[in-house]
Amino acid sequence: MSGGGVSAQTAVLVTGAAGRLGRTVSSLLHREGYNVAATDIVDAGDVSYAFRQADLLDHEVALGLLEGIDVLVHLGNHPGFGERPPQVVFNENTSINANMFQGAAEGGVERIVFASTLQLVGSHIDERTVLNRPALPNYPLDGETVPDPSNLYALSKTVSEVMLRYYATRCGIDCVALRFPLLHNNETSVAVASGEECYTDILEGFSGLTYRDAADLFLAVLRADLPGYRVYMPGTSHRHRTLAIPDLLRTHYPSVPPSLPDLIDVSKITEETGWKPSADYRSKGRA
Repeated sequence: MSGGGVSAQTAVLVTGAAGRLGRTVSSLLHREGYNVAATDIVDAGDVSYAFRQADLLDHEVALGLLEGIDVLVHLGNHPGFGERPPQVVFNENTSINANMFQGAAEGGVERIVFASTLQLVGSHIDERTVLNRPALPNYPLDGETVPDPSNLYALSKTVSEVMLRYYATRCGIDCVALRFPLLHNNETSVAVASGEECYTDILEGFSGLTYRDAADLFLAVLRADLPGYRVYMPGTSHRHRTLAIPDLLRTHYPSVPPSLPDLIDVSKITEETGWKPSADYRSKGRA
């Protein structure tokens, strides 16, 4: 969709719409005047926009959902490998994403916004099979951070980002991948205390984002002129309960300059979309 952002009343399909992020995104886009069609494999209950329960592993179903759609907001994946067999998560995520991306190309969809993951940096190591722990990436993290996945869920997102680049460069669809960190509603349980840090917390820079800020980013991406293929890594390093950023850097990131304002750099996102995370994260993260 070169030449501008997506205007209100545009037809937008939101997948994964029964989840916490999907509900928040669908409701916000609906309130902002977009013609929202929502779908999930489970029922969303009573919602104020069109909803259809569907299995995106069926490519014919995916094609039907995409009829008349201008923008695909794609959240409909397994949210992590959890207790499911990792190969099932990988196979189903990549199959779903191939169905949706190919269906979007065949159906004339103009823009895809895809929910990827910060786990691409190597966090959430699959201890069952992974023998070589990843090194810390270069900080600050941003959309240019090179993926180094350590579980098959993160690998499925890595492969899907490659797919997404293909549909941007070969098929002319404007595509944005959003590598989300831990999403939350400012629950005290997301804060990490001194002495309780794990390697995943450190790899991810103690980052997080509220569901509302994540939904606001989807809206900002739809409104912005973003031709081609882009990867954004939203978030802010607010989840350590006791250590402010300078202390956090000295304790866990001695090779990082102590003047670094955050372990996540969202400046490109702000420059290109106007979005920025909420200002009060750190006080809430250390409450």
